[in-house]
Amino acid sequence: MNEENGNFGGKTYAEMAKKNNEEHILAIESDRGGFLPMGFDVLGTDEHLEMVKQYQKLLFPYDLLKFKKGYSGVDITPLKDVYPDMMQMGLAINSQLYFNYHHSAADVFETVNQRELELGAAAMASIVYLMDKTLK
Repeated sequence: MNEENGNFGGKTYAEMAKKNNEEHILAIESDRGGFLPMGFDVLGTDEHLEMVKQYQKLLFPYDLLKFKKGYSGVDITPLKDVYPDMMQMGLAINSQLYFNYHHSAADVFETVNQRELELGAAAMASIVYLMDKTLK
């Protein structure tokens, strides 16, 4: 909540997680638009990246090809202050059309490509399932 004007939602969540001594083992964000998913950026160690890359062959048939170190997302970044060793991931998308919509009059639900949005949701669900099996 309020990402565009100070990320108070992400900051408050991190503060509350710390205050409540919550355990977090992974944070994943999808905030780059509802475009064609291409893989995942990993904010973490080389070991974290290798953990995710073990699923490349499994996800390759779904054209999830990009697995690299990178930025996870502004909403979950404040968690790094509370959990500095925790892996974070961001859904990487084909961003070629991003600024045709982002914060423009065309940035409405009706312009979202339903199939690409569904593919993004499936990619997120798949990686959550796979990481759950890995991080237990």
